[in-house]
Amino acid sequence: MKRILLIAVGFAQFLAAQPLPKVSLAELDNHPFPKISNYEPVFEPGERLEYAFQFGFIEAASATIAIAEKGLFQGREAWDITVNGQTNGAFRWVFEVNDRYQSTIDSKTGLPLVFERDINEGGYELYQNYRFDWTTNSVRTKQSRGNDSPQTSRFALPGVAHDMVSGLYALRQVDWANVSHADTVTIPLFMDEEWFDLKLTKKGTKNIEVNGKKWNCFVIQPIIQTGRIWENSTDLTVYVSNDGRHIPVLAETQILFGKIKMKLTHATGLRNL
Repeated sequence: MKRILLIAVGFAQFLAAQPLPKVSLAELDNHPFPKISNYEPVFEPGERLEYAFQFGFIEAASATIAIAEKGLFQGREAWDITVNGQTNGAFRWVFEVNDRYQSTIDSKTGLPLVFERDINEGGYELYQNYRFDWTTNSVRTKQSRGNDSPQTSRFALPGVAHDMVSGLYALRQVDWANVSHADTVTIPLFMDEEWFDLKLTKKGTKNIEVNGKKWNCFVIQPIIQTGRIWENSTDLTVYVSNDGRHIPVLAETQILFGKIKMKLTHATGLRNL
C-alpha cells in the first residue's frame, strides 16, 4: 500500500536511474547561480491542495500539499512546499503510512535548495536530507534508515535538477497549451542519490468531473518503468487543470494489484491569474 502515496509526490521511483559520481567540494568549480528566464510561478504561498486516494472503492489514504513563505534562505527568497500523507481508517491497521516531504525552493527560479523526506511505511523508516549547491552544481546528501547511523555524500549534477516535490511544481510550470499532442516534456530529477529524466507526454484535453466539480484538463501520461508495479509504460494518467494554474486534479493508474485514483478534494489559496 505504500505505493499509493508516492503518486502524490512524483513518479521517478519507477524510472530508469543514472548513477552519479561522488565528489568532494574541492573537486568542484564555482560559477553563478543558474538563471531561469521568464519564470513566473503559477502558484504562491498560501496555496493548499488536499487529495484522497481511492483503492478500488475504498478511500485508503489522504495527502495535503501546502506552500508557505520561508523568507531569506542561503541569501535567496525561498518558499517551503510541504507534503504530508497518511493512510486512513481501517487501512492504518493493514498498512500504516505516515510520510512527510518538504522542498525549500528559490522563489525566483523554482529550483530546490533543500529537500527533506521523513517516511514511516509499515515500519520501514527512511530519512533523507539533500542540500543543493547551484554555485557548484552539486548536492550534499544525508540519509539514514531506521536507527542506522546517517550516511553523508556529495554528488556532482550534470545540470539543474529537481527533487520529488519541486519536480511536481516544475510540472505545473509547463506551458501545456503550447505543447503539441503526443509531444514529450522532460523534467530532470535527483532522487535516492540518482539522476532521473521524468518524461511526460501530452495526450490532449478532456472534460472530467471530480467531487461534483467539472474541470477541463490536459491529459498527461508519465512514461513509467514496467515490471514491478505496472504492466504497461502508459498505465498512469494525470489530469492537469487547463486554467493557467495546472493543478493536478486527478491521477488514475492500473497497477498489478488493482486500480488507484488520486482525487483533488479541496483547493484553497490559489494564485489569481
